[in-house]
Amino acid sequence: MEPYTTCFQEAAALRQDQDQNVAPGREPEEPAFSHASVPLAKQFIAAGELRKARLMLEQLVEQAPDADALVTLAALEIDNPKRQPDALEHLKRAIEMAPQHTEGWLLLANYWGLKGQADKQRRCLEKILSYDKNNRDARDAVELLVTRK
Repeated sequence: MEPYTTCFQEAAALRQDQDQNVAPGREPEEPAFSHASVPLAKQFIAAGELRKARLMLEQLVEQAPDADALVTLAALEIDNPKRQPDALEHLKRAIEMAPQHTEGWLLLANYWGLKGQADKQRRCLEKILSYDKNNRDARDAVELLVTRK
């Protein structure tokens, strides 16, 4: 596994789009979350309840977007080709809100890696190194990209 994906290993092991289990032509019921929070969404992710986590995070992002909610939502979306455009938008918003959000930059680097865009991937990693020169994940990933050329 690439070094820049280590912060999302647990979620990656559980990722799958549970919307596929809904009958065609029928929309799944959307629960209302009165106590929505990023930590609670992460508990849903750890329990394998990805759809609930995604819906909760979407509600949070709609009502009061913050960088952590956006990045956590993008982490759920990134492996699903249908949701990758949403993941990209959420990551861009997150790093705009919090320019030194390392998890956001790492996930954005991962996104560009999935798309085969090594230059964009490297720039994301170098952005982390511009404010955190000792970030081992970013440094290792940049070195790996350089040795692949």
